[in-house]
Amino acid sequence: MEFLPTGIEGLDKLLGGGIPKGHIVAVIGSYGTGKTTLGLHFIYEGLKNDETCIIISFDEDERSIVESAKSFGMDLSRYSHSLEITRLEAAEVKESMRKIKSDLPEVIKSLHASRILIDSISVFETLFSETERYRALATLRDILKTAGVTALITSEADKSNPTTSKYGLLEYICDGAICLKYIRESQLEEPKLGLEVVKMRRVKHSRKPKPYSITERGIEVFEREEIF
Repeated sequence: MEFLPTGIEGLDKLLGGGIPKGHIVAVIGSYGTGKTTLGLHFIYEGLKNDETCIIISFDEDERSIVESAKSFGMDLSRYSHSLEITRLEAAEVKESMRKIKSDLPEVIKSLHASRILIDSISVFETLFSETERYRALATLRDILKTAGVTALITSEADKSNPTTSKYGLLEYICDGAICLKYIRESQLEEPKLGLEVVKMRRVKHSRKPKPYSITERGIEVFEREEIF
């Protein structure tokens, strides 16, 4: 099995080398846990390895994404020739799912893209009813699978269950799920950041949450340490 390194050494060690090529992986977490940052690491690592990458954002424009990455020492502007950043207005996407079905595969194919980050799918999901929501996510999965790219899709966590996505559907259409969450030993203790590989098909991995931190260099996962 071929792995694509995420650019986060501790996470790659937990996964035995990185994200399996061709996998679609959900990155789930509440506000401030570093979902987008993890996705940027994944894209930047690909760019450094001479891969062509795509970022699709429902939240931020290109300038904001580039500045955010730069604040963590990732200079995306150096790789503008091999990086496509697109902001999609979620409402417009809902109205033109047929166009997405035809355009997105064509863009991926024309760029020979190997990695894609979609951030954040929760904005997109909000527009659909429960039945429509699963169909839209399944359509997106089929597009990415047919194109053969390796994808990270970020999602807000469910407020009552931090290990599941906002609507509890994304993880079912994905090959893997990585959860970023705040963990408290007690209500009086300061919360710590914990990363959990909830699932990763065809990969033997620990389900035990591991501590991580968000620094000026991005995310650092301490795979040999315990949270408490």
